[in-house]
Amino acid sequence: MSLNYADQVQKVFSVTVSNPAVAVNLVCGWQPRYVRAYNVNNLAAYEYFYGMAAGTSLDNGNHADTQNSVNAAGSITLYAGRNAGAAVTGTVAVTAASPTITGTSTNFVGELAVGDKVTINGETVAILSITSSTVATADKPFVATATGASLYDMLGKGEGVTLGTDICDTAADVVRVVAFR
Repeated sequence: MSLNYADQVQKVFSVTVSNPAVAVNLVCGWQPRYVRAYNVNNLAAYEYFYGMAAGTSLDNGNHADTQNSVNAAGSITLYAGRNAGAAVTGTVAVTAASPTITGTSTNFVGELAVGDKVTINGETVAILSITSSTVATADKPFVATATGASLYDMLGKGEGVTLGTDICDTAADVVRVVAFR
């Protein structure tokens, strides 16, 4: 797959947050040198520049002024990606004849995407939908029941950025992000 020039130097995302308590990984395929995230609902903007200390970014979270301040809460951090075949966070349970994947201490929203190939208890399926950080649906029902199983991401993930939980303060917040190489 070849990328067009715009994809090689910039990525634009629009993310609707389902759970503000869970960080979200955005895959660019490369580590950006500049990222700006803007919460459309509460009008807060966050920026990350290459070389900033890990876990810091600039934000204008005080909506009454436009001055940026250093935010050490980890608003935007670099995401190193994940190798193909690596386990995602937490454990999962599946039931025979059902396509539902139920997680415990998982972050499906931040770690998986629709279309990802995953393996659970030896069965490989594609992710059809992601309802929340703990519920996803496979493209076909599982053959066997499994509990406390690992979920392996068979495709892996490229590099990108992680949006911290302080960027969104309520569910259904919409965040627009632009990242430059």
